[in-house]
Amino acid sequence: MPKLSPLNVIPLLPGTNCGQCGEQTCMSFAVKLLDHLIELKECKPLFSEKKYAKKLKKLKELVTPPIISIKIGTGEKQISIGGEEVLYRHELTYYSPTAIFVDVNDEDLDDLIQRTEFVKNYDWIRLGDRINLQGIAVRSLSGNPDTFAQAVKKVLSITDLPIILCTLDPKIMEAGLKVTKNKNPLMYTATKENWKEMAKLALEYDVPITVYSTDLDELKSLCVSLENAGINKIVLDPGTIPGEGHIGETYSRHIILKKSAIEKGDKSIGYPTIGIPAAVWMDQDIKNLSLGERVTLSYEEAKLGTILISHATNLLIFHTAENWFMLAIGVVRQNVYADPRINPAVEPGLYEINNPTPESPLFLTTNYTMTYFVVKGDLEESRIPSWLLVIDTEGIGVECAVAGGDLNVDAIKEHIEKYKVNEKVKHHGIIIPGLAARLQGELEDSANKVVIVGPRDCGGIPFLLEKRWNLEKIEELWQEMQS
Repeated sequence: MPKLSPLNVIPLLPGTNCGQCGEQTCMSFAVKLLDHLIELKECKPLFSEKKYAKKLKKLKELVTPPIISIKIGTGEKQISIGGEEVLYRHELTYYSPTAIFVDVNDEDLDDLIQRTEFVKNYDWIRLGDRINLQGIAVRSLSGNPDTFAQAVKKVLSITDLPIILCTLDPKIMEAGLKVTKNKNPLMYTATKENWKEMAKLALEYDVPITVYSTDLDELKSLCVSLENAGINKIVLDPGTIPGEGHIGETYSRHIILKKSAIEKGDKSIGYPTIGIPAAVWMDQDIKNLSLGERVTLSYEEAKLGTILISHATNLLIFHTAENWFMLAIGVVRQNVYADPRINPAVEPGLYEINNPTPESPLFLTTNYTMTYFVVKGDLEESRIPSWLLVIDTEGIGVECAVAGGDLNVDAIKEHIEKYKVNEKVKHHGIIIPGLAARLQGELEDSANKVVIVGPRDCGGIPFLLEKRWNLEKIEELWQEMQS
């Protein structure tokens, strides 16, 4: 699907610049619509005035991505999955990060409470972004509708995160749907054996539904049957089979679905996909596993999940609920869904670390996100009161910024003046990254500073300060420079 231009959209908008969408012009609305910053429904005249009906129909067809977006849950915690326009993220970007759910079952209430609390409270900040989890998948192991309903109620009493109802039994599914009425859960799952009963429930409760088959022709047939029944909120599960020789098959089925929808335009399977890395725990006597066996299974689960995230599987259900595990998965997801069109950057400026005084060391770095947060983190952990001058290099790291001229003496002088460094820092020393050592001489001449070349790795900062940071000596050197 070629990248659309706002000029493709403008002729299908009212063109009145009415401002009801919150934008001043229809052009700005078109730009934000294509960048996924605003939804089509915000153009109120398109939906309220009959004269725009034909335009609305054409516009929906134009801007609907090959893989449609499905919403799960309600309120602030509602998530969207799908919406891909390209097969490879470098062609444009992926927009809706893979949703990560953790499974619980209806037979162990204590475990359900503990795991649900873990998902609810999981929250890490890395490179300025939050890494958290999106929801709970409630599995019916009891085979009892009442037991399942009580388990779902318990989850809802703890969190308002989105829920997946997992059972092949329509009666048990209905018990869960009654409890989650108006919560917009995802039904998991419809198969060739139960799809008619599950379809009736999906229509009655107006919720999205998953279809499952490892046979892609059969999966497509199920989708067509659901569509003919009036259902268009569908999630595809082509099967997740762990183990040697099966992971490749699992990955291939997911890729075939994506390629068919995006490259071949097959709308009958243009839906988000779901993977179940938790499948590695199937048929395991979990309570009696040793620590080593648990770690091994978690590793296999993480490997499978990472593979599926790497090519934009839209929703994953995991079993392992551990900080170390989810942080690794979250980092992979964060990296895959970083926008390749934009260098990750923070705001330039003079930052205070650990409540510095006018005599505290002054460090310098670029505004590349990875550089900034690593330096900031090392300074905070070392408990060193410091000033950190962040130079605007448009999100380019130190070595590349020096080589390309984005980090130069003129830029540093400009930032020193702009952020009034000399009013807040009363000494004349500045520590620059080891990768910017070539700037030392010119910076001393132009910025009237005693420049100390720091380590190539900011982990060496505490050692540098211990050996080389001496305010009296720095001021002596500065006096010599003046003469």
